[in-house]
Amino acid sequence: MTEIISGTDSTRSPHARAHHAIRRMHRALLIAGTAAPLAPLPRPSSSLRARRAFNKPLSRASAVLGSDPSWPGLSEVEVNRARAETPAYCDDGDVAHFNSAGSSPPPKPVLDAQLEYLAVEANLGGYETAELSKRELRRPYAELATMLGCERDEIAITQSATSAWQLAFSSLERTFARGDRVLVARAEYASNYIAYLQASERTGVVVEVIPSDAYGQVDADALDATLSDASKGKCRLVSIVHVPTSSGLVNDAVAIGAVAKKHGVPYLLDACQSVGQMPVNVNEIGCDFLCGTGRKYLRGPRGIGFLYARGETVEAMNLVPAYMDLHGATWEETETYEPAEGAKRFEQYEVSFAAKVGLGAAVAYANAIGVDTGWRRTRYLAETLRVGLRDVKRVVVHDQGEVQCGIVTFTVGGVSPFDVRRRLARDGVKVWTSNVKNNTKLEHEREEGTPEVVVRASVHYFNTEEEIGRLIASAGGARLGKNPDIVTSTLRFLYSLFLLLEASTSSTRKKKD
Repeated sequence: MTEIISGTDSTRSPHARAHHAIRRMHRALLIAGTAAPLAPLPRPSSSLRARRAFNKPLSRASAVLGSDPSWPGLSEVEVNRARAETPAYCDDGDVAHFNSAGSSPPPKPVLDAQLEYLAVEANLGGYETAELSKRELRRPYAELATMLGCERDEIAITQSATSAWQLAFSSLERTFARGDRVLVARAEYASNYIAYLQASERTGVVVEVIPSDAYGQVDADALDATLSDASKGKCRLVSIVHVPTSSGLVNDAVAIGAVAKKHGVPYLLDACQSVGQMPVNVNEIGCDFLCGTGRKYLRGPRGIGFLYARGETVEAMNLVPAYMDLHGATWEETETYEPAEGAKRFEQYEVSFAAKVGLGAAVAYANAIGVDTGWRRTRYLAETLRVGLRDVKRVVVHDQGEVQCGIVTFTVGGVSPFDVRRRLARDGVKVWTSNVKNNTKLEHEREEGTPEVVVRASVHYFNTEEEIGRLIASAGGARLGKNPDIVTSTLRFLYSLFLLLEASTSSTRKKKD
């Protein structure tokens, strides 16, 4: 990266170098007609946004960004290796992929594992291949147990994250009675909320939304207060989305878990967007159930998901899903059945076996990369993208949260999000759109003027600073082929911003010491 700042006066302070680089970037964007007036850059001592975003841990139990001298995570060699192992970059290296929150491009070991399984299956037959592939089919249980910090028999493999969530929820619904409460987050995903409404119709349970704090995340103190309110119905479940689909917000899963445990209430965590992106440990979080998918930040196959089910909770409450098959239970007598031990009772026999093998390869790949180091790089890139987008004329970044993740959402004034997506695609930058009004309806109704649809750029560790620069320039309407200096100036800005934030982090550490 040293060549990016060649020609910069090395005697300047990190803050001065960052300020100088930002001014250069701004001049380039002004030439292209895409920049708004540039506000003065705050000094590190007063940059609350920088300190909060880069020094605050994801949770009480997670690694603190900036505490590792190798920050921001993966080295250039490791990033280049990951990209070389990704067919999407090998086959079309000019395309930048920013849709890991939808379906991330898989690495070659994941693709190879599935293709090899399918090739054998086509020749030997489905049952015979499954019998010969027991080790490969056991792999996702072992790798997920390592990643999540649990036992293998607490993992169930399912058809999707939604099916995993529904299986867990249906087992708890059997405990609901009229007037009982289910406490949920304001940023709840539509599929989950529809299930709450259906449960309310069937059982009379009351769906109560936990208030959000000033940052838009679940207010753990408000959760504690409502659980302590004896005038309200008994709370049967706390159900939270860790990271919503339409925002970079990260709910403090650990704080929520501590409150749920204090009151003895089961805790279901939808970690669809967080597993693979950031460190997630079920014991540190304290959840009883956790669901996830293969296709997003784990970089695995579509059509496969998983469920963590805490063994002691399942056993103590005798929880079983609403419907089981002969894989999740045995037909003991004519009138009786026996649920399988552990999380297996939440499984059904028929899933895509090739996808199951691919999931094992994807989680193993993520474990080898190191989720914690990948998370540091992802946050660095995402915050760099937010800072750059905020400097572009007519661009509004919509992410909430005291801690924000790799999902970056924005709109461009006067331009449809769908047209922005097409413009980015024209410049070789793949993003997606997210329907806030439909996907996270309560968030859309939270504040007047919240856009119905946003552009969603979801950053992952394999993205590069050059790709971030292309996204920023293209979002502002720049024709990249005609403005090559924009990307270069953007890159200088990005690296200098990193120096600024690193200096701010070091200064904060010294003060603490």
